[in-house]
Amino acid sequence: MAFDRLLMEEVREGRWDFVLRVYGWDPACVSVGKHQNPDREVDRSSLSAAGIGLVRRPTGGRAVWHQGEVTYSVTARMDHPMVSGPVSEALKKVAQPLADAVRRLGIPVSLGPSERHHVAGPREPANPCFTSHGRWEVGAMDGRKLIGSAQARSRGVFLEHGSILMENDQVRLLEHLPSPISPSAARRLREHLTEGIATLREFIPNLEIGEVERSLFQSFSTVLDGGLQEADTSLLEGPLLNRLTEEQEVV
Repeated sequence: MAFDRLLMEEVREGRWDFVLRVYGWDPACVSVGKHQNPDREVDRSSLSAAGIGLVRRPTGGRAVWHQGEVTYSVTARMDHPMVSGPVSEALKKVAQPLADAVRRLGIPVSLGPSERHHVAGPREPANPCFTSHGRWEVGAMDGRKLIGSAQARSRGVFLEHGSILMENDQVRLLEHLPSPISPSAARRLREHLTEGIATLREFIPNLEIGEVERSLFQSFSTVLDGGLQEADTSLLEGPLLNRLTEEQEVV
């Protein structure tokens, strides 16, 4: 999360115009949105006992379990053609090459312009990201969610985070719910986090992460003027990254 904040600083200072970052998590971690109260989403002590991290994202959205996935971030100036316009328009612009990247792998997907929310129950806490569909999120043709995303805009810079599911580990959030969750709400959440989610390896069992990364690179390169070039991110390591890492809120 600190590294994505660093990329925002790089873009803000004009050193880069557009950055697509692809990464993973080791060990597994739960992230919560920047406006969330983590104690309403997860049981911290339970996560800690299991060796699972907990971090706050600089983007919005809700709780996500990060494990069997390819995570991406898009960072750009807010006036960049790839992300400019109102939130819904920016979501659609980024979603199109994401969907194309999955199609390049041979998996048919759809984009839905409307939000669909499933809740645990009246006044119940803990409604993870993958229990709902945001605007222009990528899903399987039967409507199940495949990619979850969230945005942030800060001082002229756009950031979008997203999780492209290789496998469905989201159901593991149910092992670490806060105690107020009722049994009936937990059952509804389990249904949404199993039957409502699609994964890449469901369609291509032996799919490698590297194949997904290459497809993302090709898809975004196609829609960006001049394409994308790989960057040596080790050049960004130093005092600023160290400071952002210290400042990054680990909850």
